[in-house]
Amino acid sequence: MPFSLKGKVVVITGAAGGIGSETARVCAGLGATLILVDVRSPHEIADELRGTGASVQTAAFDVRDRKACEDFLGQVPRLDVIVANAGYCPWDDWNDPEWDDVFHETVDINALGVVNVLRPAFEKMTQQRAGRMVLVSSVAGRMGGLKASPHYVIAKGGVNALVKWLARKGAPYGVTVNAVAPGATATNMVRNQVFDEQAIPLGRMATPREIALPIAFLCSDAASYICGTILDVNGGVYMN
Repeated sequence: MPFSLKGKVVVITGAAGGIGSETARVCAGLGATLILVDVRSPHEIADELRGTGASVQTAAFDVRDRKACEDFLGQVPRLDVIVANAGYCPWDDWNDPEWDDVFHETVDINALGVVNVLRPAFEKMTQQRAGRMVLVSSVAGRMGGLKASPHYVIAKGGVNALVKWLARKGAPYGVTVNAVAPGATATNMVRNQVFDEQAIPLGRMATPREIALPIAFLCSDAASYICGTILDVNGGVYMN
């Protein structure tokens, strides 16, 4: 079955969040061996999945810490898939006095943090001459989003560009690099935010599972000839 992840070692960052935990559930259901990462150990989702019989390990570190990322991935003996999902979306105003500090935090988590985990993963995968990298971007990086602030738009736009750059480097080694770009999704990240659902052609926000399923697809052998693609999953807000 090309959609199976049986026998695959899958690392997911930001695994405690809405999209990350749902991606873990989907990948576990497809047979993956999971390593779940967050800034604090994602023990709740790990325990839940172990209860279903899944093989799950956890790790806790900040993706902004390059050494921590390299040390962690250096200890992973085999890596078939990495889902770079850790993210941060503040809902501030760019006229706020502290906005510059928030800008750096946002870019450090959403862009530099992605590079920090993918750099050592890429080295491991090119040595294996096989691997899947799936980045979690945003519709904000495509067209500015519905409510996103500039720092988030800049960071996610950078992620989209990184997909193209890294995909060209990885392809000769059998390493594919792609991204999913969600629209507004019902997770804690958008808690207390009001979206104009009439601006979404499908008329509603996504559920986390509706983002997790396309991520899992890109992790699988069913996506073996998809390379350098940003898969738009946004209810029609941005139509590529």
